[in-house]
Order: sequence, then structure tokens, then C-alpha cells
Amino acid sequence: MFFRALLTYFAFCNAVDAYRAIPSGVVKAPEAFTYGVPNRQTKEFKTLLSLSKIGSETWYNTRDDDEFGASREWLIEAKAAWMKHDWRKEEKLISSNPNFMTTVDDPELGSVKIHFMALFSTKPDALPLIMLHGWPGSFLEFLPALDLLKAKYTADTLPYHVIVPSLPDFGLSGGPSNDVELTVESAARVMDQLMLDLGFGQGYVAQGGDVGSFLTRIMSATSAACKAFHINFLPPDSLNEIPLMSVNATQVEVEHLEKMIDFGANGSSYIMVQGQRTSTIGLVLSSNPLAMLAWIGDKVIAWSDERYPLALETVLSMVRFYWYTDSSSRSMYIYPAGARAAGRNELLPVATSLEKPLGYSVFPAENLFLPEAYAEEIYPNMVYYNRVEKGGHFAAAEQPEIFLREVETFLKQVRPSIGI
Repeated sequence: MFFRALLTYFAFCNAVDAYRAIPSGVVKAPEAFTYGVPNRQTKEFKTLLSLSKIGSETWYNTRDDDEFGASREWLIEAKAAWMKHDWRKEEKLISSNPNFMTTVDDPELGSVKIHFMALFSTKPDALPLIMLHGWPGSFLEFLPALDLLKAKYTADTLPYHVIVPSLPDFGLSGGPSNDVELTVESAARVMDQLMLDLGFGQGYVAQGGDVGSFLTRIMSATSAACKAFHINFLPPDSLNEIPLMSVNATQVEVEHLEKMIDFGANGSSYIMVQGQRTSTIGLVLSSNPLAMLAWIGDKVIAWSDERYPLALETVLSMVRFYWYTDSSSRSMYIYPAGARAAGRNELLPVATSLEKPLGYSVFPAENLFLPEAYAEEIYPNMVYYNRVEKGGHFAAAEQPEIFLREVETFLKQVRPSIGI
């Protein structure tokens, strides 16, 4: 039994190591990294959780629908499941892929510690691809997609160098000193520099959802090395565009627009809270794991495709990672700008290339989107648009097969034209 376990362990290590070889053109070599939460922290988490009080019943928290957010019944059930949750299982999944740490130097932010997970190919012509998560997500969302890639390709046949970072001031990545405000523009600059440091200055493709989509769009407009970009989140720049978006929209798209309007009216208040009381909400969520679960868990459930909900264990892992890394207090830097934009009836317009190939995959349960005819009018460089059959805001975690299919289809289409 011991030797069988030992053989299994070595086979696991060899499988991970196969994708660990950093390409020879690297400019600034990262360091291998293994993530593990100390036992002291896991015990503290369980103690704090067990002592966390659940509020008394009210008319609002006993509703069967989610009109007023997470229900008391859901929180009771989730707390009980969280007390039994096996975090070490999640750590094993993280360790099943090569992880790295590096520092990225930025002229405004200084040196920023960046974590990333990667599958490096040994193919000489592998295409560099960076995939960027959003809020309240993390690099954990991409674990299922990376498993699919490893099942489909060996390190010798993988067509891509896949880089999955923790965004600046999210998860295992750091940020600037506290006398400098991080913005989506500076975060995008750091992500671009990461790719340059890894030796991909000749060109790469960026992919993103939610916050990651804003960074991806900025990178497309500001970096010569970003040759093409694919996103699964593309809101209009302004709510004033909604009447124009209805023109030439299909019936399915009209229904999706109605859901988008409802989200704007009834589901978007968190933007103002996190944008105007960024300090307060960050401190509240960092004080108690159950408070964090109620706030973030509400978003994860509401923004996913209700027909194919994420497993509760997945939701608990997502939030627990935020707790261990204190991400809630650090990761809200997009929202002050978002709140200011909302005051102008805008949805955080950012610089976006109108020349480089753009791919857009619409997941039907996403909160915000652009209909095809309108998207093609606004973005003449949109070479790929596809509305998929299922999935929501956390596309890579909810529907990894569909997500990966969309990304690979786009890459196959644009690669001949981007020169890398």
C-alpha cells in the first residue's frame, strides 16, 4: 500500500512538472511556489465560524426568492456545510498545476508581487495566453479548464502557454504601497508587464471576464504585445445605449436585455456600496467569515446560471480563499471608479482597441451583455461573436467545457492573422 501511494505521488509530481518548464526567452524568471494555509489559520477559521451568529428571522431573510439577497435558511445550511468543508482538498487541486511567484516593476506602483498558475508548453510555436478573473472570483475559477487542457494535450502538444494570474491585490498577489491607489489601468499595466517579463514581448492573447475583461480591453488598447483579445463580459458604456441595443436584437436578446435592466434596477446596489463605502464594507467582510459568505455567496449564486448552479462546495471554496487571503478588503479598487461612472449613468467605459481581433462569447445568465448586431456596430474589429447555451458570470467555473471551447475556437480563428 505504501509503495503504491508513493508511485501515485511521483506520478502526480511528474505530471505537474511536465508543464513547469519556463520558455527559454524569459526576461525575468519567476520562482516556483507552493500554496498552503498554516494549521493555525484553518483552526482559527473554524473557531470564528462556529462562533458566528446568524441573525434572527425577518420578513426579508425568510423569502423564498433572492429579491433581498441571501436567505437565512441558505446561510444556516451553508454554515453547517462550511464547518465540514475540506480545505486541504482545494489545496491539492491548486497544487495539481505549476504555481509561481514573481515581482513586476511598474513606474507608478513600484514592485508588485504577482502570483500566477501556468501550463507551459514545450512546443516552440506555442501561443502565449493570459486568462484574467474578476470579482468575487479568483484564479480558482480556471482550475477545471486547466484540467481539461491537461487531459486533451501533453506538454509536448499543448498549443498554448497558459498564464492564469491572481490579479493585483487579489488572492495571492500583492499590490502597491498604501499611499498609491490601484486602478484598473495600472492593474492592466502590471498584467501586461508580467507577460513581457515571461518573454512574450513578441505577442500574446488576453482573455478575461468581469474585472478581467476590463483589464483585457485596456491591454488591447495600450500594449503592442497584446495582439488579440477574447472576453466573456462586455457591458455597454452607458445605460443610455439600451434603447439602441434593442434595434435589430433577436427575441432571445430582447429577453436578455430585460434581465439586464432588472439587474441594473434591483441587483447592482453592491457597486455603490463597494465604490462609495469601500473601506467600511472591506473591514466588515474581513471581520467575520460568515459575513463574507453572506455577501459574496449571495453574488456567486445570483450571478450563476440557476439552471446549472455551482456546487455549494465550490462556492465555499471560493469564499474561503477570499478569507484566507484577505481579498475582500484589497480587491475592490474597480468600484470607486464604477460608482463615479454610475453617477454619470455610465458603466465604467475603458479604452478598448477597435483594430485588434476581438472575440466575444455571451453566456446566457450573464448580468450585462451586448446583442450581436449592436456589438458589431460598436466594435468593427469583432471577428468572433457567439451566444452559448448555458452558463453565467463565472463562466470558466460553471461551464469549463463550453468556456474552453469558446476560447480555443477564437484562437484557432485569429492566430493566422496575428503573426505569433
